[in-house]
Amino acid sequence: MQNDKERVIDVIKKQAKIFLLDAKEFYPFGTYINRENDIVPAAAHSASEFPASQELIDILERDFIEGIKNDDYKIAVLATDISIKKNGLTRDGIEMRFFEPGKDVYSQYYTYTIKKDSVDFSDYQDL
Repeated sequence: MQNDKERVIDVIKKQAKIFLLDAKEFYPFGTYINRENDIVPAAAHSASEFPASQELIDILERDFIEGIKNDDYKIAVLATDISIKKNGLTRDGIEMRFFEPGKDVYSQYYTYTIKKDSVDFSDYQDL
């Protein structure tokens, strides 16, 4: 049986796959597990038609920090589309920023490759 962290990672990857197959990129989004164990997708909204990613990240971070602080969320994850540069190579990637009670915010990174009908994710822990 999956733990909460594994559950939200799977959901984030599934959501990202849909966005990547459709548009080859995505705006920041998130997912959290509430106290009833429901997995809830989260998106930020802006008055701007094409908001800057940082504006959406800030909105989601505030919500997730507040939800964890108020004991409304067991875990929350913010996903952002990034480029990972290392050893002269640039790869498409996803940063998953984790918010959990009693822990500092931390990130995990995954590279991805978009294929015709699928997206392959690979762990990229050694950044």
